[in-house]
Order: sequence, then C-alpha cells, then structure tokens
Amino acid sequence: MRERLEKKRRELGRKMRNRKLFWSFIICTLIIVGSFMHMGFNSDFTRLTEDITSKVAPEVLPTFRRPTTIMLMGVDVRKDDPGRSDTLMVLNLSKDSAALLTIPRDTMVYIERHGYQKINAAYAHGGAKLAKSTVEDFLGVEIDHCVTINKSRFAEVIDAMGGIDIYVERDMHYEDPWDDDGGLYIDLKQGIQHLDGQTAIEFVRFRDAEGDVGRVRRQQAFMRACANRLSDPSMLIKIPDLLRVAVKAIDTDLSAKEMLEAAGSLKNAQASGNIKTGVVPGWLQYIDGVSYLIPNADRLGKVVRKNLGFKADKKHFERLADEYVPGNDADYYDVNPNPEKDLRLMDYLEYRKLDMSSNEL
Repeated sequence: MRERLEKKRRELGRKMRNRKLFWSFIICTLIIVGSFMHMGFNSDFTRLTEDITSKVAPEVLPTFRRPTTIMLMGVDVRKDDPGRSDTLMVLNLSKDSAALLTIPRDTMVYIERHGYQKINAAYAHGGAKLAKSTVEDFLGVEIDHCVTINKSRFAEVIDAMGGIDIYVERDMHYEDPWDDDGGLYIDLKQGIQHLDGQTAIEFVRFRDAEGDVGRVRRQQAFMRACANRLSDPSMLIKIPDLLRVAVKAIDTDLSAKEMLEAAGSLKNAQASGNIKTGVVPGWLQYIDGVSYLIPNADRLGKVVRKNLGFKADKKHFERLADEYVPGNDADYYDVNPNPEKDLRLMDYLEYRKLDMSSNEL
C-alpha cells in the first residue's frame, strides 16, 4: 500500500513540475520582451532580430543576487474604466529558484479605505500601488516590483504569434450583449481548436458553475498553449511583429537590468527544475449573491512559507485566521500539494494494515 501511494505521489509531483515549466516559460518570455522595450530596441527591429540569440542566451543573462518578489497582474482596462486585475500572481525569484503563487480574482481581502472586497477590486480603486499594498497586507510579504499586462492588448500578442492550439474541454456557450466591451459572445466547440487573439481571450474569460476555480484552470491551459507556441522554431521570424505589439501591452517598474536578472533567474530555475507553484486555498461561498473565495489562512501560511519558501511570519497567518470564517454552505477548495497530509494518510493506512493483520491472528 505504501509503495503504491508513493508511486502516485511521484506521478503527481511529475505532473506538477511539468505545469510549473510552462508558467516559468511564459513569464520569462514576457519579462524579456519588456526588457527590450526599456533598452530601446523596439525602434530597430532588424538589429534586434539579428542580435536576439546572444541577448537571451542563458549563459550571458545575469541573475538576482538576493530573493526578489514580483507581482504580476493581467488587467482588463476598458474605456473610462481603470479595470480590474483579473489575473494576479506573486513571483519570488532567487539566483536559481522560482516560486509562484496564484491569487484567484474572487479572493476576499481587506482593501484599505474600501473594506472587505474581492482582491481584483484593489486595482480599480487605486491602481498598481493599492493592489501592491493590499497583496502585501494579505500575504505578509514585501513586494519589490510590479509587472502589469494589459489584457485588452494581449489579444494582439496572440495574433502576432499566429494564434495558439488548445484543447477545449467541453462546448462553451455564453452571451452577454451588455458587456462593457460591446458585447461578449462565446461559442467554442469541444476538442482541439486553433484560437486567434479574440477567441483565446474568450476561452480565458468563459465562466461556468465552477466560477473562479474553472477560470484558474483555463488560465493554466492558456499559458501552456502560449509556451508551446513560443517554443516552436517557426516563431523566430515572427519576433519583430510580436515585439511591436507586446511592448504596448506591458508596464513595469523593473529596470532593464532587473528584467534581464529576472529572466536569468527564471531560466536557471527552469534548467534545475527548482520551480514551485501554489494557489490560495479556501472556501468557495456566495455572500449576498456574490461569489467569494474565503481564504484558509492557516493552510495559506503553510503553502506560502513551506511549499513556496516565501519569507513570511507564521504569526501573520495566525492573526489572519481570525478574519476569515466560512459559512455552513461553503465548499472547500485546495489544489496545492500537501506532503504532510499525504504522509499522515500513508501512516494511517499502514497502521490499519497492521491492525487488520493482528485481528486475523
């Protein structure tokens, strides 16, 4: 029994590592693209194309000398609307390791001067500055830098890539003629589909009974498809067009040097397989007809401190636990690996096996 459970856990670990690789690849690509913008290469694409191999080669990229935390946001900016951070991740980088925490958009947090709301509202109330301070207060960590990706422009990036191939898990139908973007109409069929920029965004935006849980899973599938496309050798000739639109979609306070250090650290982490990922765990609950993820502060502390290795005070999460109490109708959600729970289960099953053997004597 123990051997079978150990085998299953190794298989799960392998799957998680594979998933971590595409996260690192896509983020690394975006940061490198952003660095070209700050270094002024966007005005000379011919020189850039000729030079690109040497510029991004792993052996010449610098790395961070100390752990650095970067907040990554995908922001849905619209006309006369500052937008909300529909995608929010916190990346912790060192010389050769990376840890990435996804914060679902429905996560309930305290936003200064605005009370308890979904975390994606922080950007709408105060831009990247308030979003940054809200995440710092929530996780008990210090964020060094921010990278914001304009999702409305990201469709153009997908088109510049020539589209992506992705598996649509089931038929997706949705209509919202009153959507702020002039109407949202989604009609995707189950199976392998080639999506352009517009349909790719529709795939990511689709929302079903799973709510934010389903969106997180589809975002992961979307990132994996982007990574697969970007790793295709045919992409080399598309780099100039890709950069022209990508530089308009990214805003960051990272300097050119820091971006290259981030890219170098990510490449080292990917090469060594030292990449960890996590998602805020908690309870899915409707409050006054609105869906929220009520964080499990105790479990979140273990994910942040032990699983991902962020520098955060254990007492912070003990204090945080007093703020979040789920209702009786809440459904628990936690997709993080849990070594402690697995070991307890194996010990219990081993005990039961021994106990049953003794009863048979």
